[in-house]
Amino acid sequence: MKISSTYLVLLMAGVYGVDVREALHTATVDYNGEDRTLVPQNNYNGWVNPENLAPMPQCIAQQGQSTWLSTMTKCTGKRCTSHFGAICTHHQWLTQLSCLSIAFSSDVIESYFPYCGRSILAKAQLYLWIHNITGRTWLIDVGDANGLQNLSPASLAKGYAAVDVIYNAPPCLTGSDSALSMEPFQHVIASCGFTNTTQHTGNAARPWEYSAFLRSMIALDFETVGYNLVRHHIRDGDYFDKDCFCSAFTIDLEKEPCLGSGQLDFTKERLWINATCGSTSLPDNWTDILKTTQFAYIPIEDWHWPICVADMPKQVIELTDQCATDACGLDSSGYCEVKRAVDRACFCRNISYDSCGGSCHIFENRIDYIKWLHDLCDNVQDWHGLPDNWRQLAAPTPIDMIPWRWTIKPSIDSDIAYITRLGSIRATETCSLNEWKLGSFALVNIATFLAAFLSQRTGIHRIARGFLWHSHPQCWFFKGTLIAALQLLAIWFNVLSVQNTSGYEDVPVIQLMLLWCSMPRLAWLTILLIGLQPFGAMEFSAAASLLFAEMILQSLSSYYMIMTVNYGREHNFYLGGIERAERGRLAKTMYAGALMWLIIIGAALVQLMRAIRKMNRLTGSGSLDPPKSQTAKQTASKIAEELMAPLHEGCAKLREKLAHCWMDKTRGSEETPLTSSQGGDYMVYGTFSVKGQHHWVSQKTFLYTAMVIIMLLLWIAQWLFWGGFIGLSSEEFCPPKLGVLTAVWIASSSIGVIISII
Repeated sequence: MKISSTYLVLLMAGVYGVDVREALHTATVDYNGEDRTLVPQNNYNGWVNPENLAPMPQCIAQQGQSTWLSTMTKCTGKRCTSHFGAICTHHQWLTQLSCLSIAFSSDVIESYFPYCGRSILAKAQLYLWIHNITGRTWLIDVGDANGLQNLSPASLAKGYAAVDVIYNAPPCLTGSDSALSMEPFQHVIASCGFTNTTQHTGNAARPWEYSAFLRSMIALDFETVGYNLVRHHIRDGDYFDKDCFCSAFTIDLEKEPCLGSGQLDFTKERLWINATCGSTSLPDNWTDILKTTQFAYIPIEDWHWPICVADMPKQVIELTDQCATDACGLDSSGYCEVKRAVDRACFCRNISYDSCGGSCHIFENRIDYIKWLHDLCDNVQDWHGLPDNWRQLAAPTPIDMIPWRWTIKPSIDSDIAYITRLGSIRATETCSLNEWKLGSFALVNIATFLAAFLSQRTGIHRIARGFLWHSHPQCWFFKGTLIAALQLLAIWFNVLSVQNTSGYEDVPVIQLMLLWCSMPRLAWLTILLIGLQPFGAMEFSAAASLLFAEMILQSLSSYYMIMTVNYGREHNFYLGGIERAERGRLAKTMYAGALMWLIIIGAALVQLMRAIRKMNRLTGSGSLDPPKSQTAKQTASKIAEELMAPLHEGCAKLREKLAHCWMDKTRGSEETPLTSSQGGDYMVYGTFSVKGQHHWVSQKTFLYTAMVIIMLLLWIAQWLFWGGFIGLSSEEFCPPKLGVLTAVWIASSSIGVIISII
């Protein structure tokens, strides 16, 4: 048992006038309490030594003991304990057991019962003492001791608490008195206290003694109430019965002990009463004005800033120090644990959305900043620090979902009407509708298709075929470069036209050129129309030149396609990051198109590398080296087949139809007695067999089909990209002179088709 508890109990005994002159002559002795039956060492015909009697119960020691000691004294007398013949040689003060049995009647116990009956453990200890002395099975009335013989932990209705928890209560509470009994707080705790096991306080070997000077029995020892009465064990220490305390100590709800001692002490008081006795001892709205860290106060260790804290002004950062205070956190038992905290209301009164600028208003930092403000201050009374459109700002805006930061729109100054020389006022050109922007792309594609279609129906095809039949086989490289250069020249001209428009001087030239390189073009359809013609060197050269030009333009467009995919990955756009955003579907279309473009290009490159490796293995293992021109011819055919192997089945029917068309148109030249040169010094004589010619035409047909399918998929991806981008950036993408730009693109695309054919 702790010494502090011992002193507390003895202090209570002193308050009630108990003689404790010899109470602390010996050290504290533990007592297991298992066998509490009195077995006197010496019994002189029903008289026993006082030291053989059971020690005084704790609840008796804590009260006025005069009646108890008087009863003991009545049954105590001086008796001869040793004779020498008829002469008494030794006298002792002995107590008569039969007298005690009668003397400790219900009337004597009744005066002590209100105090001893507070705690079930103290009541059980008193019952055991009376039962051992008198053999009675009740205390005052028959049946009032039912259940005291077999206690369990459930006998403590509200459980127990360590005495140390009184340090969690404020001094204004521990120094107060019970509202009804006016009994001090500490006295009530002592009356309900017990130890982990039954222990002796005083002289355990001599608990009683008759004082001739006082002419009264005096107690030299008493037993504390132990938790072992319930036949269970708890950790060493001092405890008190919660139900006992809550029944004996009451507070006046209109004049609470800590009502005028400050908000923190008032909070400690209510939390202590709630944790000990429950909310039934408190008013219904007892949590309204508490200073706790559950919401109104935020512990310093739990405080966090938004991502843009580096751009927050100094006066905002210093608010945490200005609004810092002490508040009550709750420990595991619900008692107050004082912590340094930030007053939420104080902080929110001095901050709003406009208190911070810079990166706090930019995209993800803005979203995090708004969420931080909303979570922090939204439930604070009379706080309106967010703008009216904060829900839109809390999601990605259309500008946020565009991967690049520059725009094509007039500057602020150019939006203002300007005065002409005649003094009239003309408004600046308004932004075209999205339908007109997409329509301009469609016109360019239609014009390209018409140019390719009409060129197949006119004499241009025949003239070019007769004029360039013996042209150099590598002329497609130069024509492809010329077509790409023509397209870039048209784009450059359009960019300069935009930049020279009033208000568009800041538009970046290179960036806009790279963006316009990614516009959808009908090169795939042009190659398909060329492939429908009878096979010859001119058709191969035309298709190759268009393919090479398209490769150059697709390489330049990769800058923005890869930028878009990477931006969407970084900002979680592909995994639901734009679900609640304005124009979110258009953004999904744009990012899906960029991803589709990247996947197609990646798959084509992978197949190309696999085909090249396979052909390297085949050519490296051959014993005879065929002529260079034939090897190059066969290698190109093999690479094409390996490149488009996954699409072979899907386009089989189209390939067969094209091959059948070509075979029908070339059947008349099945036998060719002429000598044909295939480059270098290697010559092939005689006629081609039908089988060889069919195999050659089939491979070329497959090559055309592969090119058309890849370019068709890229064309679809680019349409998705631009369709989503134009819808997403309707206010930010406003190119002037849209008709002039469209005309330039139409002209350059048509001329490019004609160049590829001739």
